[in-house]
Amino acid sequence: MGERDRPPVVYWLLPTIVVVLRALPFLHALSLEPAPGTAVLQVGYLPKDFLTYLAFARQAAEDASLLFYDPFTTEPHSPRFILPFFWLLGRLSACTGAPPTLLLELVRAPLVFLFFGVVWWFLRPILPETRTRLLAATLIGFSGGIEGWVRPFADALPAPVAVEVLGSTAHLFGWSTFAAMFNPVWVAGLTLTLVALRPLLRPDGPADGRELLLVGGAFFAGFWIHPYSAIVVVAVATTYVVLGWIFERRIERGRLGGLAALLPPLALVATVSRWQTQDPIYVAASSNALGPNDLAIFWWPITIGALLVFALRGAQAWVAAEHPYRLPLFAWVMAIVLLHSSPVLNGYHFVFHLHLPLAIVGAVGLREAWLAWNTDRLPARVVTAALVLALAPSAFFVTRDSIDDVERENRMPASYGKIVSTLSGLPAGNALVPAPLGNVLPAFTPHRVWIGHWFLTPDALARGRHYQELVDGTADPAALRRLIDGQSIRYAVLPNERGDRWSEILADRVVGRRGHGELELLVLAPPRVATAP
Repeated sequence: MGERDRPPVVYWLLPTIVVVLRALPFLHALSLEPAPGTAVLQVGYLPKDFLTYLAFARQAAEDASLLFYDPFTTEPHSPRFILPFFWLLGRLSACTGAPPTLLLELVRAPLVFLFFGVVWWFLRPILPETRTRLLAATLIGFSGGIEGWVRPFADALPAPVAVEVLGSTAHLFGWSTFAAMFNPVWVAGLTLTLVALRPLLRPDGPADGRELLLVGGAFFAGFWIHPYSAIVVVAVATTYVVLGWIFERRIERGRLGGLAALLPPLALVATVSRWQTQDPIYVAASSNALGPNDLAIFWWPITIGALLVFALRGAQAWVAAEHPYRLPLFAWVMAIVLLHSSPVLNGYHFVFHLHLPLAIVGAVGLREAWLAWNTDRLPARVVTAALVLALAPSAFFVTRDSIDDVERENRMPASYGKIVSTLSGLPAGNALVPAPLGNVLPAFTPHRVWIGHWFLTPDALARGRHYQELVDGTADPAALRRLIDGQSIRYAVLPNERGDRWSEILADRVVGRRGHGELELLVLAPPRVATAP
C-alpha cells in the first residue's frame, strides 16, 4: 500500500469504536452478581456456542496437538477436528496463563483492526476516491437496519408472528457487519474472504501468479477457520462467471483463472475431509452443518433498512456510469442471497456476509444523495435526512440487545456451578449430565459428556429424551446400566430424588455420592473387565 493510499488517522477511530462497543457486553458479564439460587458464566456472547469455542481452546491449552476430539460425546473416537483458530487461542492461554474466556474476548480487538485495514486495501480499486471509501468503511462499521425500532413492538403481534419477527431479525445472525463483530471467528472469516475476493472480483480476474496464490491461500486458511466463509468465496467467484456469461455474453479467461486457483486448495481440503470422515463420530457431529434453517430476503426492509435504499441508488448510478465493478458486486450480493436463503445449507450461517457488499454500493448512493442535496427540493431532502438518521442508531441498538442477552443467557442454576467446580478437581472421565450442563462442562473441565451441545453431540435431541426417561424412571433400569457401562461413564448427575434408585441399579459401580443443591453427583468406578479363567 503506497504512502498516499494509507488511511487517514481518523479512519482508525472506526475500529476503535467498534472494539469498545463490542467489549461492553463482556464487561457487563464480569460485573454480574448471581441471584439467589443461580450461578453466572461471565461469557460475553451467545454462551451456547461460545462455550464450545472455550472447550476446544481448553483442549489446546492442555494438549498441543493440532487435532481435536469432540468433547460433547463419550463414544470412543480419534481426534479429527482441525481448528487452527482455537488451537492458537489455547496455546496462547498455555503460554500466558490467561483463561480462554478472557482471550476469546481480547483477540477480537486486533482482528477488528486487521479487518478494517484489509477493508481499506480491498476498497482501493472499487472506490478510488478517498471520501467515498471512508464513507463505505463507516457504513460497513456502523450502519444497519431498523429492527431495533421494530422488535420492541413485536409483543403486540399475534404470537406466531411475534416469534418469527423476533427470531428472524435477531442481531446474532449478523444482519450488519457491526453485529457480526461479536464473533472473533466471523471477523477472521470476513477478513480472509475479502483477501480472497479482491483478485477474484477484478473485472479481468487475478492479475498475476502472486494474486492466484493469494486467492488459494486465503481460501485454504479461511476453510479451516470458518468453512462457511470459504463457501462464500467459491459461490461468489462462480456466480460472477455465470453472470458474466448471461449479461456480457462472454466468459473472461481471467475470471476462469481465478476459479481455477481454488481447485488445488479444494482438492487438498477434499483429501483431508475424506480422512476426517473415516471416523463415524466426526461424520455424525459434522452432518449438522446441513439443514433447512434459512433466512429469507423478506426481512431485508427491516434488517437492512435505509441502507437498502442507498444501495439501490448506488447500483443505479454504477449502471448508468458503467462502473467496472457493477457486475462483480451484483454477483457478490446475489451469491449471498442464494446462500442465506438456502434450505439445504443452513442458510443463516451466511447472513453476516451480506451487509458488507451492500454497504459498499450504499456508500455510492449516499454520496450521490449528499451531492444532490443542494439541488433537491424540500421533500427529497426530508426523505434523505430521515434515511440517514435511520442508519445511525443500529450499532447502539445491537449493543443494547447484546447487554440484555448477557443478563438473560449467562445465568444457570447454582447447582450447575457447584458441580462444575467439583468436577474440575476430579480426574478426567466421561460424564452423564443434563444437556444444559453438558454444554458447560467441557469448557471448564477435562471431562467428556454423553450429551451437551446441540450441534456437536450426535443425535442430541434423542439423547436428551433418553436422559429424561432415565431420570423419570420410565426407561428400563437395564437401559441405565447399559448406558453407564457401554459409555464408560465415571460421573453421573441426576436429581436428588433419583439418587437412591440409581445407586441401587449401579451398586457395584458407585464409589461416592455428593449432593449439590437439587442435584446429586454419583462418582463411579471404572467398569469391571471380565478375564478369562
